[in-house]
Amino acid sequence: MSLAAAGPIRAAPIASAQRTGMPGKPAPASSRADVAGIGRRDALARAATIAARKLLPSTTIVLPSTIAAPNARADPVDLAPFVGKAGFFIRYPAGWVRATDRPGTDNGKSETLALVGNFKDIDTVSVRREPMALHRDFAEAAAAGGDDAPEGGDGGDDAPREGGEDASSNARSNARRVALALTAAERDAVAANQNFGVVGGVENGRSGVMDFALGDASVADGPGAAKGTTQPYFAYEYFTEVCRANIEEGAGGAKVCVGPRGDVLDTVRRVNYAVATESEGYLYLVKASAVEGRWETVGPLLREVAQSFRVPQAY
Repeated sequence: MSLAAAGPIRAAPIASAQRTGMPGKPAPASSRADVAGIGRRDALARAATIAARKLLPSTTIVLPSTIAAPNARADPVDLAPFVGKAGFFIRYPAGWVRATDRPGTDNGKSETLALVGNFKDIDTVSVRREPMALHRDFAEAAAAGGDDAPEGGDGGDDAPREGGEDASSNARSNARRVALALTAAERDAVAANQNFGVVGGVENGRSGVMDFALGDASVADGPGAAKGTTQPYFAYEYFTEVCRANIEEGAGGAKVCVGPRGDVLDTVRRVNYAVATESEGYLYLVKASAVEGRWETVGPLLREVAQSFRVPQAY
């Protein structure tokens, strides 16, 4: 069976804060009748507005994403099938760039298999594979029963209910456990205010997570590696604020990002949507990511791309 043979699909329209404004049209010149009967101040104000419109006939008003009209829509996006050299399947926008596509080494090491994205706006989706030997926490969380949520999570709506927990509630609890397990390093870095990880292009090769917030988590069954099998695909959303230099404590105990010359730098705020699943001794981790200001616009598309991921098929 070839998943790629399915051909392009059409993604559901997504909200776009950039398309809420409509180009302004030149207003007709004001006549004497237009201003008759109104005060001098109103007439002058209206004349100024008309003049401005004549000078800027193509002005477009763009609303901030936080107050964009809820019924704003973007054009549908074609999702093209992509079977990576490592055998996995995913769909991504046809206009995106395929920056990385590796077959994988099967040497038991962690590696990024693929990276695709709209690099102009830094909307990216990566596929990473890591040995399960490094993720016993994931295995334990995925197989856990209806116990309390692990340390670091309050359980929220996924906490066990009195009198037992149905299968759906238990699955959500497991999904939250998985999310907590796979984001432990980020949360620990924030708590300890220590440097964590490396981001391409950082100053002096250092990067620190200054803030982190975990969003919703869920799980859904999808195709397994063997024909006719299914397996859980866990999904979760989270926010990070990253300093690409050194994190220091500023006035009032607030964290600030300080460059090598002592200047305060802007931080990088991104929203991420991850899908995680295990296959053939590896943890596959798909991460879709965009800057915070674009998430309302591209978040639905990025979720759809990540959710289309399927592990390599053995048939």
